[in-house]
Amino acid sequence: MKKCLLPLISTISCIVIFARGESFAASEPRIRVLVFQGKELHFRADKSRPLIISGIKSTGKNIKSFKVNVVNGQLRYSTNKDFSKWRYLSKNRKIRITTRDSRGVWLGQRRFGGELRLLERDNNIYVINYLKIEKYLKSVVGSEMPKDWPLEALKAQAVAARTYALHQLKNRSDYDVDSSISSQVYLGVEAETNRTVQAVNSTRSLVMLHKGRLIDAVFHSSSGGQTESSNEVWGKFRPYLISVRGYDQISPSYKWEKKIEQKKLAQIFKQIGGFNTIRITQKTNTDRVSSAKVYGPKGVKTISGKELRSLLDLKSTLVSFQLIPDHIERNLGKNRAYIYEKEINSVDKKFLLESSRENIMIDQLPQIKDNNYLLVKGSGSGHGAGLSQWGAKHMADRGASFRKILRHFYRGVKITAFREN
Repeated sequence: MKKCLLPLISTISCIVIFARGESFAASEPRIRVLVFQGKELHFRADKSRPLIISGIKSTGKNIKSFKVNVVNGQLRYSTNKDFSKWRYLSKNRKIRITTRDSRGVWLGQRRFGGELRLLERDNNIYVINYLKIEKYLKSVVGSEMPKDWPLEALKAQAVAARTYALHQLKNRSDYDVDSSISSQVYLGVEAETNRTVQAVNSTRSLVMLHKGRLIDAVFHSSSGGQTESSNEVWGKFRPYLISVRGYDQISPSYKWEKKIEQKKLAQIFKQIGGFNTIRITQKTNTDRVSSAKVYGPKGVKTISGKELRSLLDLKSTLVSFQLIPDHIERNLGKNRAYIYEKEINSVDKKFLLESSRENIMIDQLPQIKDNNYLLVKGSGSGHGAGLSQWGAKHMADRGASFRKILRHFYRGVKITAFREN
């Protein structure tokens, strides 16, 4: 665990029910979002309003540009594009950047509201955006969902994102969430639109509780027809995260395929000498891969479905595998039907061509050759637990309210206003 050098936000340990909107502005918490991690960055003002920077020595107050990088673990900076004058910052110096311009501060190609703080960690610069939760959500909703989706779907996303974010406020690190899909996507001011603002404002302060506590309101893009229970994904049972119908048949990721060449497989599984065979050893109740064994020339690797998804860069773990000889696919085009004899203990599995039949999926594939590739056929996108975003769109298109959508994907929850104690 990293030592925290920033003021920490108190953990939300108690939820007090109150009239919606009552004193919310006074108690609205701030969230800390990691928005950048690298060795060099460039901040700039938006038009006439200057940057306000604390923690540096500067002879001029009208700072329009601020560049900072890290050299041998030490931060240095220049202002207003004067790169002939670099000034070094003392260790653990706290740099804070903000502006009075409502359009925010430019960092690279994105603008951010609130305050940006800099940290040096392991010869890298971390930029953490401090801002109020409702301001943050106006960008998250637009970053996670298309702005032209039904308003009720956007509202459902707003409540889920608010609940998720508040659930992450814990005294354990320099930031609460990052800005990627590992938390929830946050693209700054550019992702805010009139519709995302409306979705957030119309659900202001609403969260989901289970037995008086904030739920872990996870969500994903598309379930592939049926959502997954939390126990199957993370090994932790959450009564509100059970498997339900996904309603996501309209998703472009409802069915998909991915082709992985032998050279790529050899790189991925180089610890076992490459890739010969994969065998699915366990599936979840919704047919997702829970565990598998990958066989290579130099050994066997037992792997979880989650790790397999990461290594092969798959959209989901709701997948099946098939070995395709490349030269035959070129010759036959779409009419490429064949089966393998399923002899688990045989090294030399026979290959049979049947041009009039569809491919028959098997769990164990024969030894892969240089001119073969692995075809992955999958459904859905994401871990599969909680709200299916495409499912929310489908339900909203058919008249469901955001409350109905949320209560379908998060079972037994109470939707209510919150207040930090």
